[in-house]
Amino acid sequence: MSAKKTPSVMLMLIALFVGSTLYFSGESIYRSQATEQARTVADLVENIGKWASQYRGLWVKDSKGKQIDLGSHLDTLVVTPSVANNSEITPEEANDIMQFHLKNPALIQREISDLTEKSASTTKFRITSDKYMNPKNAPNAFETHAINEIRKTNARELTKVENGELHYARALVATEACMRCHDTAAKAPAAVRDLYPDQGYGYEVGKVAGVIAVTIPYQYSPQTLLNGFDLWAWLSFAGLLLVLAIAFRSKSSK
Repeated sequence: MSAKKTPSVMLMLIALFVGSTLYFSGESIYRSQATEQARTVADLVENIGKWASQYRGLWVKDSKGKQIDLGSHLDTLVVTPSVANNSEITPEEANDIMQFHLKNPALIQREISDLTEKSASTTKFRITSDKYMNPKNAPNAFETHAINEIRKTNARELTKVENGELHYARALVATEACMRCHDTAAKAPAAVRDLYPDQGYGYEVGKVAGVIAVTIPYQYSPQTLLNGFDLWAWLSFAGLLLVLAIAFRSKSSK
């Protein structure tokens, strides 16, 4: 190789190195941003659970005549006008009978998850455990792996990029609020015990019971990197190459 060609080859190699460094640095930033987005969703899910837990769940009033799904509530409370008036109920008042159904924190979180799953949002979340009650809440392969790894390593979270998605899992630690339904079948509310007589129990306060799993679209590519470049970024990159070119030309002329 001639001496004249050497600086050109070196410049090409340096440009390739700089470009590769930019690409992988950009991917690291992109992944960090996607992970932060997943953490924000997990924070929201946790806060919904904490908010509902401070009230020990929420009593929800059904529309008159609507049948409640037996798997969507715990306790039922029937309120009639005679309760308030301390009097005999009349036929007219019978039409005003109200039923309230208790939604515990986990049910509230699950129903919001179901709504999100059916929405146009590309970010999804769910709460799952290897000690699940409803088969729909059974963990998938990533979630099972995350639960086992988090328990083994005492990590708080785990991420994985696969098939154009970032999968995020955060440890779900059992609290006293969880134990009402997930301690033992004998201690669970009758509505829960009737539906799930032998699965979903055995939680321990302070121990990892499952994970909050979040899925974020992950579409990083060279085009993603280029789209993130503004005018100053391009000028800085061009300036770096110019400085290197001048330096090598000066060195080769000696």
